[in-house]
Amino acid sequence: MTRTLIAMLVIAAIGGFAFACLTHGFTILTTESERRQAVVAAPIAVPDLWGIDQTGKRRPLLDNADGRTVIVDFIFTRCTSVCSALGTSYQQLQADIREQHLEHEVRLVTVSFDPERDTPAVIADYGRRFGANPETWTILMPIDPEALRRSLEAFGVIRVPAPNGQFIHNAAFNVIDRRGRLTRIVDIGRPRQALAAAQQLFDRT
Repeated sequence: MTRTLIAMLVIAAIGGFAFACLTHGFTILTTESERRQAVVAAPIAVPDLWGIDQTGKRRPLLDNADGRTVIVDFIFTRCTSVCSALGTSYQQLQADIREQHLEHEVRLVTVSFDPERDTPAVIADYGRRFGANPETWTILMPIDPEALRRSLEAFGVIRVPAPNGQFIHNAAFNVIDRRGRLTRIVDIGRPRQALAAAQQLFDRT
């Protein structure tokens, strides 16, 4: 419980700092809230994005033949705050998917937005560190910078370079339905809400 609380406090602190830097003193937080509501009302088609996964296989972010709903987050592997907490949340989500027998309904995807440093070897190590099962949780290194740019724009991901190879960035759980549309954006402090939304989308589509 203490470790979870510390992680959540770190997330809150980093998130607050990031948005203070990126949103002119929080002036567009209302806009982000409106964007999330707009996504619910009118889901957004997710652009194509191909990459190399933690097994060295070339694959798309979305597989039209897969049939599962998808929860996506964006990270860089050297991050020791928000991204580390996201990795821990995905560990728990992977366990929840297994325990609830949702393997054929929900898939997890983590996309690196720093493919120059997050090489296939690096993302493979990240996957091993968090115990990612490739059948349930894909770690993806994008191979096309322009496709990555379009994806970051579609998902509303903001990243600003910081000293020592770090980034200030926002983060969320992005829930994609079986038609390849972004339909929900869930706060990173609510991973099980994201899983519930993904399961509901599977049941409805």
